[in-house]
Amino acid sequence: MSSQKLSNQQFFNLVQALALKSLKVRYKNSILGFMWSLITPLMYLGIFTFVFSNVFPDIENYPLYALTGLIFWNFFSSSTQQLSMSIVEGSGVLKSINIPPVSYPVGFLVAQLINLLLTFIPFAILMVVFGFKPSLALLLFPVALVLLVMFTLGAGLLISSLNVYFRDVGLLWQAITPALFYATPVAYSTRLIPEQFAWLLNFNPMYHYIN
Repeated sequence: MSSQKLSNQQFFNLVQALALKSLKVRYKNSILGFMWSLITPLMYLGIFTFVFSNVFPDIENYPLYALTGLIFWNFFSSSTQQLSMSIVEGSGVLKSINIPPVSYPVGFLVAQLINLLLTFIPFAILMVVFGFKPSLALLLFPVALVLLVMFTLGAGLLISSLNVYFRDVGLLWQAITPALFYATPVAYSTRLIPEQFAWLLNFNPMYHYIN
């Protein structure tokens, strides 16, 4: 490839190719395919429902409450973890071919987004099963999704860039992610948090998206 800057169309084609490659590698020889993205949250849902459904009687329709949080947390968690290693894993190609390094994390994110959109199909069915009642607030969902994707990309780019120079960053993020999950009200109500500590939630970006 020439050293000239890629056009928008060339960059789009490159990201598309990387995203499709990521999906093919991920689901190679897999029978259930993208359904695995829903199976993991469902496993957590089963545990949370069994353990916490009676603990939080104030949460209306607890299974639906927990499932919606788990779906989007899983997107953020898996995306940032993949993005954190994307540039390092693609270093061999980046050193031999003159392509923008940012194409790798963007490609990984697009793959995760496609996976999320496909997961919405069985997710919508489960929402009906759990008694979901649509409201006008649902019209804001696309806006919230775009903001979450942009935030995930920004966080992933920051972590992946630092991980190029300090490999401990990627390992640190993998260690922090589970702790961040429990610090986010995915499976529990914010009413559980003592009032004197509630202000700390504002420093957790995922709290605002999940909430």
